[in-house]
Amino acid sequence: MIRAFLALERHGSYEVAAELEGIDDSTLRRRIRLLEQHFGRALFVRAEGGWRASADLNALISAAQRMEEAARSFCQDHHAGAGVIRISVMDVFAQRFAPVFAALSEKYPKLVFTITTEAHFVNLEQDQVDIAVRLARPERNSNALRVRKLGDVAVGAYASDAYLKRTTELAHEKHQLLAMNLQFFHQDHHFIYASLDWSRFGLSGQVRLQSDSFAPLAQLCALGQGLALLPKFLAAEYPQLVAHPSNVFVDTQLWLVSRFDMHAAWQRDLADMLQAEMARWPQ
Repeated sequence: MIRAFLALERHGSYEVAAELEGIDDSTLRRRIRLLEQHFGRALFVRAEGGWRASADLNALISAAQRMEEAARSFCQDHHAGAGVIRISVMDVFAQRFAPVFAALSEKYPKLVFTITTEAHFVNLEQDQVDIAVRLARPERNSNALRVRKLGDVAVGAYASDAYLKRTTELAHEKHQLLAMNLQFFHQDHHFIYASLDWSRFGLSGQVRLQSDSFAPLAQLCALGQGLALLPKFLAAEYPQLVAHPSNVFVDTQLWLVSRFDMHAAWQRDLADMLQAEMARWPQ
């Protein structure tokens, strides 16, 4: 609320202040109202140049500016590359990005990375996570987030060579399908993988097993248990797996979602190094 107060005082416009703060106009107005309720009076008056703090509030403005400066000083170590960074990422991507985290840790020895692997899309602010790497782009309620596309992840239908030979010999039209469990809230994201249909790959069948992780799906696939829609880079790690003869691949997208402004050197390095690592993956 202090930032909202200073932003409106400096810019004189709810619309401009909200845009520069990265929030919507209604949120800024709500924060100002809460402050006014706290003080029991109106804090701003209409002036020729827009909204200005009341003339008797110079001491309050000075106090808010000191608080802002103190907060900036408190965060300087964080931007300089010190502190604890919490990163949420799916397990298979965490494994592939391990060299990136190791290189970043060596470059910024004062940073401590806490890497958690979740199958769902965490709420960064609510779950106290700083950065998430997701196979989806936030579309709503993301005005406080910084989003950067890392690259495309090719997804195709895979099975073991033994499974495909067996089903061909038996003339099976229906396959045993190994599916990703998508029973978590993702409607506020552009989540390409969630919209993939088996028919798009020329397949039909019965879902035999579900998992919330690509890793067990790939392992079960390699054991001949059925077909799964897997990232190409992951399938390449299993010599038993081959692409389905339909040879259809769909590009999904991997995104970096951050609570930070991405101005600090380590943040830019993280994004650049993740993209460089992805460029080495099978396309």
